[in-house]
Amino acid sequence: MTPRPYQLVGRDFLAARTRALLADQMRVGKTPQAIMAADKLGAERVLVLCPAIACYQWQEQWYEWDSTRLPYILGKEPPDRHRVLIASYNRAVQHKEALTRRSRWDVVIADEAHFAKSPDAQRAKLVYGKGGIGWNADRIWALTGTPAPNHAGELWTMLRAFGAVKCSYDDFVRHFCYYSERKGRIFGNKPQHLAELRALLAPFTLRRTLREVASDMPAISFNLLAIEPQGVDYRTDVIEDIDAEDRIAVALAKTVPLAKEIKECLDGGEYKQTVVFGYHLAPLKRLMELLTINGIDACFIGGETPLKQRENKLAAFKAGVCQVFVAQMIAGGVAIDLSSAQHGYFLELDWTPANNAQAAHRLVNLQTQDPVTFDVLTMPGTMDDRVQRTLLRKVCSAVFKS
Repeated sequence: MTPRPYQLVGRDFLAARTRALLADQMRVGKTPQAIMAADKLGAERVLVLCPAIACYQWQEQWYEWDSTRLPYILGKEPPDRHRVLIASYNRAVQHKEALTRRSRWDVVIADEAHFAKSPDAQRAKLVYGKGGIGWNADRIWALTGTPAPNHAGELWTMLRAFGAVKCSYDDFVRHFCYYSERKGRIFGNKPQHLAELRALLAPFTLRRTLREVASDMPAISFNLLAIEPQGVDYRTDVIEDIDAEDRIAVALAKTVPLAKEIKECLDGGEYKQTVVFGYHLAPLKRLMELLTINGIDACFIGGETPLKQRENKLAAFKAGVCQVFVAQMIAGGVAIDLSSAQHGYFLELDWTPANNAQAAHRLVNLQTQDPVTFDVLTMPGTMDDRVQRTLLRKVCSAVFKS
């Protein structure tokens, strides 16, 4: 893998600090930067904490960016002496004693660090609390594009652990936030103290937006989003042997983790809107059901969607009323404007590269020229992974030629 120039800057930033926050915007590529930083240090014992859905993505990314250390995902059994261990926050809480009892970690990487923002939460105590994993680590690197999704008080756990503040949580909140004693809740930040807050964060924080690094990125970037293989037997040796039923089964199996991913990203403020393209109708309809169950405003268009409904749904998405636009590849891949979103997913890629490239270009805004990122869902170790990687190479070629 070839890092982009700004990713080398992020690598060096992390490697130079024992406590750091990499707050790059979503899809700028925080994961490779952290892996390269650990590699630059020659770190022997690395622990990655992340949401459960991201474990397989971290494992695949580690294979891609560092060939010297084999990454392992923490299972139901207590951890042994793996050099690189990846654990979901919940699984790590269950094995806290074992994770803190072993010899010190060279690096602890807390991905989606806003998951550990609440002082009383087990996750926060695990990462930042006295006797927690952070206490048994030489370095802690927090990664999140949304360090404080709701208010400045959500930064206290990290700031206190990094030695930037010594006050109590209550004092911190009352200084930086508006707090209602009657309702017992925080309802915003005090603008007069934001400069002070930024000064506290500055020594250990690096943040770049997609717009800021656009010169180092193509107009459309594609990432493989690895999810846990489950519920399908899809290890055919020859790509051409895969029939429609196989592909539908795999796409259906991807809908549950994708719905969870979308909900977490929306709740965490990673993006306000996203688009999902797929080929087969049944998986897309199932995804719509799951999004609705999770309280997400989503709309769908397929080949049989009446013109008037299609126009209304597009208008709702453009106005920001609809959070997720789900579209069948051909129906949603031409003659529509989805550029109110700069992010999308491919549940499955079309066999025809030009169709995928056309669909991806629906998000490109020629006026703003904001970079667009797509995640292509794949199941590591399955034939699906091989198919998606093969198709993605062809998609990139088609995009760059267009």
